[in-house]
Amino acid sequence: MADEKTTSPVSSHRLVVRAEEAGRRLDLLLAEHIPELSRRRARTLIAAGAVSMDRRRVLVQSRPVAAGQEVICHLQSLPSAESAPLEPSRIVHEDDVLLAIDKPSGMPSHPTFARKAGTALQLAEELLRRRERRKVHLWPLHRLDTATSGLLLFAKTQAAARAVNQNFARRRVAKRYLALVAGVPATELGEIRLALAEGHLRTEPSHDGKEAVTRYRVLEAVSAHAALVELEPLTGRMHQLRVHLAAIGHPVLGDTKYGGGDAGSAARLMLHASRLELPHPSDGRPFVLTSSLPEDFAVVVAAQRGR
Repeated sequence: MADEKTTSPVSSHRLVVRAEEAGRRLDLLLAEHIPELSRRRARTLIAAGAVSMDRRRVLVQSRPVAAGQEVICHLQSLPSAESAPLEPSRIVHEDDVLLAIDKPSGMPSHPTFARKAGTALQLAEELLRRRERRKVHLWPLHRLDTATSGLLLFAKTQAAARAVNQNFARRRVAKRYLALVAGVPATELGEIRLALAEGHLRTEPSHDGKEAVTRYRVLEAVSAHAALVELEPLTGRMHQLRVHLAAIGHPVLGDTKYGGGDAGSAARLMLHASRLELPHPSDGRPFVLTSSLPEDFAVVVAAQRGR
């Protein structure tokens, strides 16, 4: 098995299965080829979704491997730094059953195999625990990419979580995002219908993928090189907005994964969750949350206007 290691905050090991290794258990193979990995740790990473085979996530530790398969294992290479507490000013809305925060870019929504501490879920629970001096449990209702800023909603009761999740399933939750994209779309209004296949940490257009639909509206041609657009995802695929925009030739600025990294001076991903509309779980009445552009986003927009 050939293997190579890449360096990043999450270290990745790429393995290619040799013919004589065909049929071996995945957890055993990883432990044999990655010096810092015990079999127990390998099983933990597989269960956490940190291992893929031929770009598809694998969750079965005993899965046999086949000759020629590409196996990628992501390790947490650096300990998580102690995170600053979530400021109370980050709370956008709170009532008896819901909590909404304005998540900054760079903060993970939920714990993952790569990061347990410093997530929005953990920090929001700690904020409430300090304030109320008792253990508090929140139910995450959706997620934002780590690099995306904006509205993130949690339930404070299991009944509320169940009600909101049912509304998500019935597509009764409307979401809006603001994005600064490379170039200016030719039409002010548009709809992108492009099926997507979700791989491990990456999504690609695919005829065999799941239906994915995004509506967009150009709010402002900031310059000849960039536009501010409003996005409405009608489906919820991983990285859907970023992949759809890249597919029509207008990647999100600052998106090094999907082609917007060199399309302007943006130190962050220029994508912000700006609006949520859903029936309130307590009484079913329309409930709307909004978030204005954060300062680090607005600064880049202003800089683009000067180009």
